[in-house]
Amino acid sequence: MDVTAILSAVALGAALGFVFQRGRYCLNTAFRDIIYIKNFNLFRTYLLSLVVAMLGSNLLEEFGLIRLGQGRAEFAWLASAAGGYLFGIGMVMAGGCAAGTWYRVGEGFVGSWMAAFGFIAGAAATTSGVLHPVHDFLTGISTPIGSQGLDGLLGMNKWVIIAIFSIAAFIFISTAGRRYSPDGSAYQWWTTGILVGLIIAVSRFIAQKFTGTAAGISLVAPSEGLLRWTVTGEGLGWGVALLLGIPLGSFAGSRSAHEFSWRAPRAVTMVQQFAGGLIMGIGGALAGGCLIGHGLSGLSVLSVASLVSTVFMILGSWTMVYILFIKGPA
Repeated sequence: MDVTAILSAVALGAALGFVFQRGRYCLNTAFRDIIYIKNFNLFRTYLLSLVVAMLGSNLLEEFGLIRLGQGRAEFAWLASAAGGYLFGIGMVMAGGCAAGTWYRVGEGFVGSWMAAFGFIAGAAATTSGVLHPVHDFLTGISTPIGSQGLDGLLGMNKWVIIAIFSIAAFIFISTAGRRYSPDGSAYQWWTTGILVGLIIAVSRFIAQKFTGTAAGISLVAPSEGLLRWTVTGEGLGWGVALLLGIPLGSFAGSRSAHEFSWRAPRAVTMVQQFAGGLIMGIGGALAGGCLIGHGLSGLSVLSVASLVSTVFMILGSWTMVYILFIKGPA
């Protein structure tokens, strides 16, 4: 891949990392807060970003600029369910989803560095290491659905599905709880939602231009690729370059707001975060993506595999939230 493609991916990742940091965008927090403190602030932001990504991506295809069929994962039901559930459990233990972990690396959170190391190790072990046979077995249990979208499965025009979802999302956004009111240096909820959704959509156009595939953004395979590139010097592709841009953009955002500082939690917390990252990496590799990959990129193209994976990621998250925060020690 040429230098222009690599630099464009780093710039796109940096833009995403900057917006993540300024908007405190973490899907672990978005789903955790629903049942833990009955707060829908970040969930509202997530819904808006999904609607924007959905509309933007499908309009780009409508105008013939991208081909979205390439961005849908094959539906291996057991891998999607089991991997998604593990991912959800891991992200609560890690203190952030894959996106939340990587942007907090750029803020100086040592615990997030530990979670990122665990995430890389888990993804690598499952994709090409000791857990590779498990990966191959679970992903080999496929269905006749293949990689088709919800529109194909339901026999409906995709714009009908998009319209129904968008209307329902905007009704929820306008009625659910109080507005997100961050500190003066952070983006408002709607700014964050719109920007994240636009970056997801634009990333498809740029990726297709340089790689030939409008696959969208996911952080699991690039995390494994980062390890391979670090060890062997090979594999610095589009996804790895974009991943490297996320902490760079977050660093720029936190420095500009005078928020960057090195912060380390207790040793026992860092061990938990590493373990959570490890589980999250294993689950993400089995499911074929993280919450950004499935919950935003995949759902924006109506992927059935992404819908199932996202549902089980949420269920895994809520299970661990109940164990760690609601039920508490026996």
